[in-house]
Amino acid sequence: MSLKFCPKCGYKLEPDATFCQGCGVDLRTRMAISGNISEKQPMSAGIIKNEGVEYAELLPRLIALLIDGIIIGLISSSLSWVIFIPWIPFNIFDPFGGMWFVSFPFNWLIGFLYSWLLETYNNGQTVGKIALNIRTVDEKTLTSAAPGNYAINNLLKPSGLIILDFIIGVMKNSGDPKNRFRIMQNVSETVVITKK
Repeated sequence: MSLKFCPKCGYKLEPDATFCQGCGVDLRTRMAISGNISEKQPMSAGIIKNEGVEYAELLPRLIALLIDGIIIGLISSSLSWVIFIPWIPFNIFDPFGGMWFVSFPFNWLIGFLYSWLLETYNNGQTVGKIALNIRTVDEKTLTSAAPGNYAINNLLKPSGLIILDFIIGVMKNSGDPKNRFRIMQNVSETVVITKK
């Protein structure tokens, strides 16, 4: 007797599957005792069905990231111009007169706060994601994720490390049905879906 749905994530299983294609859980131990498991109730409490969910493709996500990058650039440039004005005799943000070592953390902070706060308080969407009709959600419930999960997901986004995040994510998640292209999505247990 084989399981029809994954008991961990609710993903619809192929007949006689030994591993879930949705979350990778080993189903062999569950199948051995499946006579005691009700298959009419495919998922545990708090997990919703993944049927009908469209996981966002790479191109809309890249376009949304580009839109957000432009907005973050405009915000941080404007704030940098105001805060790091060179004619102020003593700038508390730049006491040694060389702005380069302050601007990177400042720009990262602006980008992180923009992405984290918008996703946390705007149903998983930044301005770019609103434009492309996609949103970041919890991978198990497909509802808004916890603020901590959004924070983890956005740690590397506003820096050059997003390239490394993407490369490792693509290598690890090759063939992932949830279209996770970044490793921080695995760590934060979030996915990007098309909003309906």
